[in-house]
Formats: sequence, structure tokens, C-alpha cells
Amino acid sequence: MHTKMNVLRFNSCLRNKSYYKPCCSRFSTQFLSDFPTTFNPKIFKHDWYNTWEKNQYFTVKSTEDNAFRMLLPPPNITGTLHLGHALTVTIQDILARWYRMKGHPTLWIPGLDHAGIATQMMIEKHLCKTKSILKSEIGKEQFLSVVWDWKGQKESGIKNQLKALGASLDWSKEYFTMSKDHNSAVIESFVRLNDHNLIYRKKDLVNWCPSLCSTISDIEVEHTFITGKTALQVPGYSKRVTFGEIAYIAYPVKDSKDEIVVATTRPESLFGDVAIAVHPNDERYTKYIGQTVWHSLRETYIPVIADQSVERDFGTGAVKVTPAHDRTDYTIATNHRLNIIQVFDEHGMITDAGKQYKGTPRFIAKEKVLNELSNKGLLRRVCDHKMDIPRCSRSQDIVEYVLKEQWFVRCEGMARKAMNAVEKGHLNIVPTIHEQLWYDWLGNIRDWCISRQLWWGHRIPAYYVTVGDRTEWIIARTENDARLIARNTYGPDVKLHQDQDVLDTWFSSAILPFAVLGWPKQTEDLKNHYPLTLMETGHDILFFWVARMVMLGLELTDRLPFNEVLLHGILCDAYGKKMSKTLGNIILPENIINGATVKDLKEQIEENYNSGTLSKKEFDRMLSGNKKMFPNGIPECGADALRMTLCSHNVKNKKINFDMMECQANKHFCNKIWQASKYIILVTSEKQCQKPKCLTIIDRWILSQLSRTVQAANDAFLQRDFHTAIASLRSFLYYQFCDFYLEATKWGFKTENSNVMLSHTYSLRTCLEVSLRLISPIIPFFADELYTRLSDKFPEFLSVPSLMEAPYPMPEQFHTWKNDILDKRIQEVKDMILEIRSITANISKKSNPEVHILTCDSEDFQFYNEIIHFIKGGSKIFNIYVSLKSDHTEDKNGVYHRLSSHCVLFITAQDPSVLEKITQDIDKKMSQKKASLKS
Repeated sequence: MHTKMNVLRFNSCLRNKSYYKPCCSRFSTQFLSDFPTTFNPKIFKHDWYNTWEKNQYFTVKSTEDNAFRMLLPPPNITGTLHLGHALTVTIQDILARWYRMKGHPTLWIPGLDHAGIATQMMIEKHLCKTKSILKSEIGKEQFLSVVWDWKGQKESGIKNQLKALGASLDWSKEYFTMSKDHNSAVIESFVRLNDHNLIYRKKDLVNWCPSLCSTISDIEVEHTFITGKTALQVPGYSKRVTFGEIAYIAYPVKDSKDEIVVATTRPESLFGDVAIAVHPNDERYTKYIGQTVWHSLRETYIPVIADQSVERDFGTGAVKVTPAHDRTDYTIATNHRLNIIQVFDEHGMITDAGKQYKGTPRFIAKEKVLNELSNKGLLRRVCDHKMDIPRCSRSQDIVEYVLKEQWFVRCEGMARKAMNAVEKGHLNIVPTIHEQLWYDWLGNIRDWCISRQLWWGHRIPAYYVTVGDRTEWIIARTENDARLIARNTYGPDVKLHQDQDVLDTWFSSAILPFAVLGWPKQTEDLKNHYPLTLMETGHDILFFWVARMVMLGLELTDRLPFNEVLLHGILCDAYGKKMSKTLGNIILPENIINGATVKDLKEQIEENYNSGTLSKKEFDRMLSGNKKMFPNGIPECGADALRMTLCSHNVKNKKINFDMMECQANKHFCNKIWQASKYIILVTSEKQCQKPKCLTIIDRWILSQLSRTVQAANDAFLQRDFHTAIASLRSFLYYQFCDFYLEATKWGFKTENSNVMLSHTYSLRTCLEVSLRLISPIIPFFADELYTRLSDKFPEFLSVPSLMEAPYPMPEQFHTWKNDILDKRIQEVKDMILEIRSITANISKKSNPEVHILTCDSEDFQFYNEIIHFIKGGSKIFNIYVSLKSDHTEDKNGVYHRLSSHCVLFITAQDPSVLEKITQDIDKKMSQKKASLKS
């Protein structure tokens, strides 16, 4: 009796078209008193992350063969997480949650990276901005103390950001790349590589950053390509420096009136010239080979030599040889046994070789050199010229090639093993487009310079002694081991010194897959969890990090560190521009999750500027960028909408655009599911949810669609196509379930037919229950909150503290529901509904239009009548009738619209103007169709 009264009340709401309005609110009080009116992330007072941690969902429970293991690429301690980090975290968390729900023991390891160069630069800026002191003024020990304090402050903030995103990381496995344990692993790696004859020390040309006063690796050098005269900002210079010019300089031939003109883009390096080189087969210069020319700046004669490496088409075909600052020139000088003169010091200043220019910044010296050559009548001309300018990716300074004695790792053999792993299918790179890049880079790899002239980092476990005029190096795990070797080899009186340099940060990061599990000790974690299953990261560090992990993993453990590499693209703003401080378009994840006012955004930027994190230029650009992007602030969207937005586009693309409007739309999507749940509570509360013996047609259809969605979601996650999973779930829930099916059930419940109501109740609640489990890995906070509320009302919902304990829906459980024939027929009906919507879209429903579906097919006639509720609910037209054409009498008081050869719509309305409007719309549609067919 009570249930029947509820249905009668609901039918009254339908008739009054007041669903979700005050009348209905009074009715729903009993069932929806604890159910918020709309979805709002802030109403979720229950701290879901604490629940997940308390129940130890993130801790791997067993070591079965089907375990899934990942490592979170460690965020740098330089600051806070940005949306690029959020993308990585979301992708990995979706996979971790999916595998856990599928029953796979899952290990996901968190950590932080000490980020040697980036952190040292950040602390130097911080000290300069806040205390007006340089690191040289406080000394190494105090500087490192400041860095450790900084790390402590940033660590808690980063962890809170990760938790706000829902990252289900096993915090008991947390690591830091400068911890004592990790330092031991780093030292052991260096020693073992040395034992394998892969470490050597050599004086060679290295990439040198004058701002950092340190070497950097090839892949830390960015290349700026310009086509002509261009002014660029260079650290340390108050004015922009001009590049993109080539100067033609004359070198008079000794005892001759002839001269050889040389073209150079670097006049500032002239003091390092030791020869003029020409191609041996260049007829223009054959007669000068073996002669000398006058170097007016050095005031000496230098030889003219022949070398096959000279490009006859570059400039004049004659090039100056400056071996201390150019790789090709260095090779030429070595082959011809020429002197090597260093022109620039570690700070980018001119050395003693520059005579009167000693101590002058290199690019200021450039202008002075050109002026002097012009005054001497030796500067022939200066022209625009395209250039490839090497810049430090950290400081943006212009990289110099400087001769330095450094530590190197031999890479050729390790690279060959890494290529073989991909060729033989042992290592899968997803997407496969990156495979060729893998082969190209590793096939042409240079030895890796691993020395860095920094204070912050792992000291190189190399010690030296001076024996006569020789320096002898000893590689050892500890200073005591080195001292013992030194005494046994060179006697008891030798003095031992450790190398002051530190190791490249990427060296310590390259051993993470096994070091975080206890290597070199044979721990249980290493035995049970190595190798990892997947390495997911951005494609921009494929060679910085992934390739090096593979090389060192194979060399030091004789195993691949992981079996699959998933590479995502660069996160960009809505306009396709990479997010960066330089462009001022960075968005913090927490601002999207919690929302931020214009005042909040301004205060955040000012705080970063005052702490030294932002330069004045970056500060101005971020203020301008925020004003343009968020004139009214950032609306609060919640973590679920942010996660859904980040993975709504194909993460395998090279670029992934992020649009705040899409994020808001995904919050509305969550609210749509919330409202649908309220409706289901309203119409099915206190009803048993048992599978009926006979399901209605639309119930069979929606369950078939659910079956397809389960299959699509699982396939997409397996293929790492998260956007496909989200598109399938959105299509099912928003379009199929809410837009069509749910609207149809309103008419079904109105009939008060017990079989129909039983069928609808079962299908509605089943679809909702399965859908929340399906979407849980993507929007976990929302799914857990809603599922828990519903499980209190619906006994068939699982009684679990969280969906992390629930099984993920698998295709084989629902395959019997799949109905291809029915799906095709309903799709045809949906097309009809959309056509009805289209031609009645611009008329008021108060005009009470009638739609008659006329068919000449008796099967269609029966089918349309059986799903009349579906047609009414989908079209939002209440007066819909189905008739056979043979029973219909032609009527001029309406409009005919042919859908197909066997189906026609006949629309009538009481107001003639409405019919006229419908006629115009139909004619317009038909004209458009004809034009489209004709084209």
C-alpha cells in the first residue's frame, strides 16, 4: 500500500511536469533527507583518503605472479606540483585502482627527487631574493643545511597535493634520492660500473653552463633555431644579446697580397684560433695549403691546413679552427696536432688569451672584437645567418664547449642491449611511434658525462693521490677502502682527496626501479617486486631517464627494470601552448580542485615572487596570464572532474590540451549522475531489486548497452586508452542512460504495471551499481561517496567501506545481455527521436504538438508501440501515437515529414503559426540534405 501511494504521488509529479520541484521535494523528504540536493565536492565531509589509508588499500597484500607494480616518477623538491604532474599521477592512479579492483596485488611506490641542478638554482634564487646573500658567502655546509630545510618544507606540501588528487600510493615504500640508503645504492652502482670497465676519466669537450658553473649532459641542452638577426635575453646581461649574424673576416697570407676570408658566427672566440682549415679538394685554396696567415688579434701567424671535414659550401669554404670550444675543431686539432687555447673561463669571461679583453663577458667582447677588426680594415661584412643556439635547459644560458677532465660512462654496449630489448619484444614502448626515436638515439649515443660541479648531490666515490707530477685515481665504496688501496699501492705517506664533484641527478634516478626495493641488498622487496610492470612518464624524458633506467637495469641486475613503457604527451593550455612559467599559463591542481578567487591567484604569485621562485619577468607574465585566462578566478571543480578532464584526451598524443570549460562540464557530468541517483531512490525505494522473469524491451536494451560499456572500459584500460574508457562511460551514463532510458522509465512507472516497474527497478539499480564500479578508478572520491550513500538504501549494493574492495565489472559477467539486433533497432528509433527533437526544437511545448508515427511495416508498428515510452521520454513530446499508414487518413491540418521509405512523421498543433514554423524548419533541413548529397 505504501509503495503504491509513492508511485501515485510520483505520477502526479509527472503529470504536473514538476519533477525535482517543490511538490516532488515534499514527496522525497522521507527518502532523500540525507541526500544533498546537488553534487558539490565540498559537501563530502567524509575524508575518503583517510579511509583508504586506514584500511591499507594502498599496501600490496601478496606477491602473486599477476601483481602490478609501478614507480611514480619522483617530483622535484624545487616547489609544488603542477598540472603536468597531475596528469602523470592521474594516469597511474587509474591503472593502480583498476588493477586492484581486478584482484591484482598492486604496488605503487612514491618518492621525491633531489634534482641537483634545479634545486641548487632554486635555493640560490631564494637566498638572493629573501636574504640578499650568495651561496659563496655562507659556505657549502650552511648552504646544504638550507637545502635540507627546504626539502622538509616542500615534502609535506607535495604529499598533500598527491593525496588531494587521490593518488593511492604505498607510503610505506616512500623514498628520497638523497637518502642514506639511496646514496649507498648510487655508490655501489658507480663502483660496479667501474668494475665492468664502463667508467673512465678523460679530458674532453663537455657542455658547460657558465651560469651554473657546471657541466650538463647533451640532453640537457636545448636548441634554439633562428633564421636571422635576433636579440635574446641571456643570464648575466642587462641588455639582450644579438645572435643570427655571420661575420666575414680577412686573414692576410704571409708574403703575399692575397687574403683568406673566413666566415664565423662567433667572433668572440677568435683568440682561440690555431689554424685556418680548407677542404683538400677546394681549388680556391689549394695553393695556400701549408702556408700561414696573419692573425691580427693574436698577432701571430697560423697555418692553413687541409681537412676532409670542412664544408666547402659553408661561408667562404675556409673556416677558423678553435679547438677549445667546438667539437669539430677539436677533432681537427687533435688530428693535426695543433695547440689548444681556451678563450672562455668557467664564468663565460675572456681568459688571458684575450689580452686586453681579459675578464670581459664573452658577448660584450664580441662587439669589441668586431669594432677592432673593422678599425683594422679586416672586417669585410656582417650578414644575417641562420643559427642553432645551444641553451642550458635549466638556466637558459648559452652553452659553451669547454675542455674539462670529467667522469664518463661508456654507453655503446649498454645502448645495444636496450635496443635489442625493444627489437625482440621484451620491452614494449607505448605508443609505438617512439620506437624509432629509441633506435635513432641509442644507435648514435655518445658517452655520458656524469660529473657535475655542484654542492647538492651525491659525491662521486672517486679519490685521488698525487704521485710525483701524476694524479692517480682510486674508485672505492668508502674513504677507508680508498685509503687502504692507496697505502698498499703508493705507500703510507700519500695524501688522499675525494673528488669535489657530484654525480648527474639522472645517474641516481636511473637506478630507482631496483634501488627503491633495497638493491644492492637482496631484500624480500627486491626478490618479490623486481622488475616493475610498467614505467609511465612523459615522452620528453624518454632519453633523460627511461633509456638510462633500461641501460643500467640490464647492466647492474641483468634484467629489464620494467616490461612496458607508457609515454604521455606534454600538457598544454586550451590554445595548445605548453604550460610554463615563461608563458605565464601554469595552473596549480589545487586551484582547480578547491577553486581560487582573483585575489587568491594574485597572492600566490606574489608569494612565489617574494620567495625567489619566480623571476620578475615570470611574475609579470603569470599575472598577465591569469588575468587573461581567469578574469573571474577559477571555479571549484573538485578532484574527480580534474582527473576526468586530464584523461579525456588521448594521453599518447604529443600534446594534450587542458580546457577549464571542459573541467566544469565534467563536474556537471558528476552532478548528472547524482541527480539520476536521486531519481532512482525516489522511484525504487523500498522495492526489491530482483531480476524479473521478463524484461521490457528498453530494459533489455539498456542492459545490452551496459554490457558493451563494460567491455569497452576494460579494453580501453588494457590498451591504456583512458580517453576511450571515459568516452564510453560518458556516452552510456549521460546519453544512453540519463537522456533516453531514464526518461522512458518515468512513463513506465506511470503505468503502475507491476511487471514493468519490477523490470525498470532491476535495470535502473543494476546499471547504476555497475556503472559506479566501472567509473570508480577515474573519479574515486565521487564514486565512493555516492556508492556508500546508495548502499544504505539498496541492499543489492555491496556493503564495503570503499569500492576499492569491490570487484571491477568484467565482460564475461555481462556478455549474455549483449543483444546486437535490439541495439540496432533501438539506434534506428533514437535517430527518429533526434529527428523529432530537431523539428520541434524551436516551438513551445505549451502549443501541445502531436506527433504521429506512420509506418507501413506491421513489425515496426508493433515495435514502436511496445517502446512508446522510450519515444515519448526521449523526444519530450507527450502526445505521440503510432499508426499504420493504411489506417491513416490524409489530413491537411498538419505537416508531413518523411523519415524513410517506410516511415513518415505527421505533426499537428492547435496554433497554425506553430505548424508554419515546423514546415519552415523541415524545408530548411531538406534543402541542407539535398545540398550535402549534391556536394
